[in-house]
Amino acid sequence: MAASALSPQALQKLHDFAAQWGKIIARRAFGDDGPPLDVDLLTFEQAAQAAAQGLLEGTLSTLLGLQAQALPDEQPCPDCQQPGRLQRQPRSLACRGGTVTYDEPGYFCPACRRDFFPPAAHPAPG
Repeated sequence: MAASALSPQALQKLHDFAAQWGKIIARRAFGDDGPPLDVDLLTFEQAAQAAAQGLLEGTLSTLLGLQAQALPDEQPCPDCQQPGRLQRQPRSLACRGGTVTYDEPGYFCPACRRDFFPPAAHPAPG
């Protein structure tokens, strides 16, 4: 799949959008009246970290799922050219903000008895 980076402006817009969700997270964590005076910064950080982890998991699993939906049900085996069937297996990915589990797509060739991954849309540079 082709790699394309988001522009700094697009990343800033996403950041600003997520920051607005922070207000909703704060109300969900402590109610409309806010936290009592005896709640410390560590507790606030725990709430923010849990929300950030949930946002990471939800975003990545959605984007990975959308990419996987674009794959055909069959793909020719790179060795024998027989059709391989699309399968999915759970996989954990270590990301910058934590770990995400998703159903990784791959193909299985019954003739060669081997797994293979979808070909990249464009070869990686270098």
